Amino acid sequence: MTTLGFWLVVGSLVLVEATIIVTALRIRIQPLAARSVVGGRPAEVVWTLLPALLLITLVVMSLNAG
Repeated sequence: MTTLGFWLVVGSLVLVEATIIVTALRIRIQPLAARSVVGGRPAEVVWTLLPALLLITLVVMSLNAG
């Protein structure tokens, strides 16, 4: 049962991260907006991908530990 629960959590996290990444890539950024970190496509993509990479690292480490 623990393995099934683990894969259910991994699947749901993948789905959530994919939704966040698609949303970050589809965001409309105003070209004449004031320069800021919020609303910049590179910043949006980076702080969307960082949690995904962290989750992938944790999954790989937990699979190697077991």
